[in-house]
Amino acid sequence: MTENPTLFPTPALANAAEHVLGAWTPRSFIIEGLTAVRAGDRATGPAYTIRLRKAATRSRQNAARALAAFDAAPAGSIVVVQATDDLGGAVVGDIIAHRLRKLGVAGVVVEGPVRDIDGLDGFGPPIWYRDAATAGLEMAETEAETRIELDIDGVRVVPGAVAMADRDGVFFLPTGDADAILARAAAVVAREETLHAALAGGRSLCEALGFSDAAP
Repeated sequence: MTENPTLFPTPALANAAEHVLGAWTPRSFIIEGLTAVRAGDRATGPAYTIRLRKAATRSRQNAARALAAFDAAPAGSIVVVQATDDLGGAVVGDIIAHRLRKLGVAGVVVEGPVRDIDGLDGFGPPIWYRDAATAGLEMAETEAETRIELDIDGVRVVPGAVAMADRDGVFFLPTGDADAILARAAAVVAREETLHAALAGGRSLCEALGFSDAAP
């Protein structure tokens, strides 16, 4: 990649993807509506995927495999956890979050519930989550799979894909168009700086954005 993806907020990446790939395409790469444990957190790294679903039987082996899935998270990765079934409660709490921080992961994205919000703040890496819960995961009844492709509301999450997360959402950079999108994102950021300068100078939205000729 010619540009550093950590330089760009996810809205700039979405705008860039629209320029490069066409209208409406950014939604194929963005998970939206998540809550950040700490609003100012940002994270970038290759996706390490975990899918959790209800197991056919209850066993200690299920629990061990679920824990091992988190233990195997590589340093520098964005851990993407998807709970596809009701597993009794939160799939990530402060204990798992503490372990992931110790492993050196860049961030955690949870498509499912979490708990121990204060503990996630105190012990965890940057974390984005869908819901909060009080009850915990029934680990003995949970089946874990790792390093598999996920489909989260139509967003294809491929293991190893570069993910960028901030308070606006999580953007998964499409591999074949990465350089073009990042180059365009640099232009988007530069243009927005120009727009803010124009607005600070008293220009209208139509003037700043180049629609004066079409204004009513």
